[in-house]
Amino acid sequence: MTFLVAALLITTISVDTQGQEVVLDSSNYKKYIRSLPAFTMYGDNYFVTGISLNEDITSETSDAKFEIGFKQRLTNVDLPWDVFPFITYRQKSFWNIYLESFPFRETNYNPALGLAKLFVNDEGIQSGLWFAFEHESNGRDGENSRSWNYFALQYFKPYGTDWQFRAKVWIPAGDLSDNEDITSFRGFFALGATYSPVKNLFFDMDIQPAYDDKLTGFIKAGLSFKISKNSNQFVYLQYFGGYSEDLFNYNQDVSNLRIGIAFKDLMMNFRTHNN
Repeated sequence: MTFLVAALLITTISVDTQGQEVVLDSSNYKKYIRSLPAFTMYGDNYFVTGISLNEDITSETSDAKFEIGFKQRLTNVDLPWDVFPFITYRQKSFWNIYLESFPFRETNYNPALGLAKLFVNDEGIQSGLWFAFEHESNGRDGENSRSWNYFALQYFKPYGTDWQFRAKVWIPAGDLSDNEDITSFRGFFALGATYSPVKNLFFDMDIQPAYDDKLTGFIKAGLSFKISKNSNQFVYLQYFGGYSEDLFNYNQDVSNLRIGIAFKDLMMNFRTHNN
């Protein structure tokens, strides 16, 4: 699960503004946000390939998966409650690179429009909120169409220099006729954590529980490490187990292990100032 508030606000306690170091506190965080680039990467961008763990390993059950994302701050104008408006976009694709002609199996699109709020005191960032309207679909029509809209509220909380916790809840909005039972597999909330015991090493865990006569939902775990100090590329190992890895097959149970390369959104990570 990507998390916008943590992604758009570097959780360090200082920032270089006009060549001077400024301590981030409750008096200047709006100036701090405005000093950040308006257009940036949103979440980790990665390319991984791997195998299924609950099916025979064949060219049909092995694939590649990649995600890309960006975000744009819409204005620097002061708004009530010191919030900032953003648009975000994430795209996730599944590519059958081991089949003849290399067909794409599925692509999911996830644009969002929302407001971000950061809570800061004289000790720095304490937590953040992100409220958004999100759309998710696979871009197909007819019987192959999968789409839904929802309002989402996310919260993040850094803990010390090693941990960051996050939570997200959502309520469906509008027509669900393409996938009426999607909440039975996607649920209504998700929990996640990132642990960084040393610089350039990150462990991520996201849990999204759901229930449909049995426990559904999914668990996603990741390990990222940088192999060169002069590179922004990370070796990335990802495990996914459960339902709704992609929208078209949201009601199918899968277990996949993949490895590849990631370009990490270091603004999202609380140890950015140590890297």
